[in-house]
Amino acid sequence: MEITGEDLKLINLFESVTGVIPSDMEAVEDGIVFLVDEANLGKAIGKKGANIQKLRTKLRKNVLVSKDGDDPEEFIRGFFNNIDILSFEIREAPGQKVAFIAVPDTQRGIAIGRAGIRVKAAKAFLKKKFGTDLMLKTRRVG
Repeated sequence: MEITGEDLKLINLFESVTGVIPSDMEAVEDGIVFLVDEANLGKAIGKKGANIQKLRTKLRKNVLVSKDGDDPEEFIRGFFNNIDILSFEIREAPGQKVAFIAVPDTQRGIAIGRAGIRVKAAKAFLKKKFGTDLMLKTRRVG
């Protein structure tokens, strides 16, 4: 992970507010996403999301905190933890790996996130951590 001076400031702010050191972070257009170990996820979020609110106030940006994972499927299921993932598949072609996930069409907005923050960060993390692209599909359920 390459860290710029700005990234270091954000990581230090996150640690000072939450008491947790993030394993990774990604700044996207309208927000910042931090990854933390599963054991520290509750502490990082805070009671009733108090730490997230403090960070949003200080940064004046949308802030998400997600569980880190060691393989693409574990990572995606943790990243989209409040969404029903209907299917997960990785397809490989020469020089390219793509993870296809399907979510219910009723949860499409949650999966994408405000201003696309969630899906943009998921794509960036998958590329950085696993060398994999992400394709998000919706499926009508019921």
